[in-house]
Amino acid sequence: MNAHEQDPPDTLWDLEAEQAILGTCMTALYIVPHIRAAIPEPRAFYRSQHQVIYGAILDLADQDAPIDPITVRDYLQRAKTIGQAGGALYLHELQTAGLYAGDFTYHAGIVMRHWRNREGVADLHRAIREIQTQDPDDGPDRLRALGEKLIKSADELAMGDTPAAAQADRFPSVDWLDAFTTDFSEINWLPGRFLERGQQAALVGDGKVGKSIFTLYWIWCAITGRSCLGDIRREPINVLYFDRENSLRDIVTRLTAFGATEDDLETLHERLDYRLFPRFSGALNASETAASELLAIVDERPRDIIILDTVSRYITGKENDSDTWLDLYRHIHEPLKSRGIASIRLDHFGKDIEKGSRGSSAKTQDVDHVWELTAYDEARTFTDSTEAVITRLKMARTHTRTGLGDDVFHVTRRGEKERGGGWLPGRTRHELTDSTVADAHRTKIQTIVDDLLMRGVPEGLGREQLKRWAEQNGVQLPGKTATLSEVVAALKGARRPAQEVLR
Repeated sequence: MNAHEQDPPDTLWDLEAEQAILGTCMTALYIVPHIRAAIPEPRAFYRSQHQVIYGAILDLADQDAPIDPITVRDYLQRAKTIGQAGGALYLHELQTAGLYAGDFTYHAGIVMRHWRNREGVADLHRAIREIQTQDPDDGPDRLRALGEKLIKSADELAMGDTPAAAQADRFPSVDWLDAFTTDFSEINWLPGRFLERGQQAALVGDGKVGKSIFTLYWIWCAITGRSCLGDIRREPINVLYFDRENSLRDIVTRLTAFGATEDDLETLHERLDYRLFPRFSGALNASETAASELLAIVDERPRDIIILDTVSRYITGKENDSDTWLDLYRHIHEPLKSRGIASIRLDHFGKDIEKGSRGSSAKTQDVDHVWELTAYDEARTFTDSTEAVITRLKMARTHTRTGLGDDVFHVTRRGEKERGGGWLPGRTRHELTDSTVADAHRTKIQTIVDDLLMRGVPEGLGREQLKRWAEQNGVQLPGKTATLSEVVAALKGARRPAQEVLR
């Protein structure tokens, strides 16, 4: 059986490309360094005789020796491997193939692509053998890891770019002419003007402030082209929402309360892709498979923004560990950003609201903005059949990469519901609060602080310590946790100038 009869009838190698590369090396010496950069090692060739010949060419190049069929034959004869290379006559056949070869970089890309494919197939076979020999009772983690290895190998098989094209795709260069002729003066805001297209943000708040309600109302306005948070009407956007927090009843009753009806079903189908309690194959910050599943859903159709509600339910690891969030950025936020798709991840405050979100020192590294949502006032009025609830919210930006736009939004949420029943259709909305209302709230906080200072409140008290001191001294404090946190912060700020004056 000759060498040609031993070759398998598949598409995992290309005889003519391998021959053209070797023949080109023995025809034009100056080309060898360029081919070596594209094909770094002999095992990239499928045929063993081609591996032997290419190894000889690289060794001669290292010795600064001439490279042609005669010198290669001499090298192989001295190494006693001329037979493994197919003989002296085969070297001259290769030189002839090189004379008629076209673009050597393209031929090198063909050789490398097939090598990657063969390596991918080998990885698949190894992984399958491992799965077959494992005890299924060893646990899902080992099987999942092998599954990820299979997917990675399959991805390698799907790669079809030449090395030059793959490099251009992986390491894109800035086109300076195009960059400096592009108008960046206009900010490409999403509806509401608190997030630009393609940016990544965190929305943080305690469990009772209504982050999901606020976000869903914003989405309702954004997908229907309604004005939101005092912004102008903008083109409707496409939203992909991953929710592990709210029930279907929560979602439908809230949308109904915002004014959605059966007439809006087409818009909801087209603009809001809502994935309820998605079951990813692992944590998004730790599993490449889970991240690939999310991104595959993202790529199914055009998206403007992705919502993760609530982010702690999609990750693993310590929340105050920076690696947890850097891994989430690498798996999720960076691919979204490269696609020009924005995201908002909803998150909870830690035990102490004054310190912001849990693990906040690490979480701010991987997003463009961090917005904190707090409720500072709530009023209820009743009729015989309804209850009206007015909640004052403050959305403050605590971290930003760009500094563009407003840092604070004061929002009023107005809703009506049946007494003892559900929210009434079309009667819930969020609107920008009149500045006089926000000023009145700030005045209220300052009045409380002034009263506490006059009564000799001790320095450095946290929220719980201040509550105990107030009870012991008969001082009335606001009942809402967020408002009390504002009092504590204002107390610290009020003492700072006094201390500087004393110094």
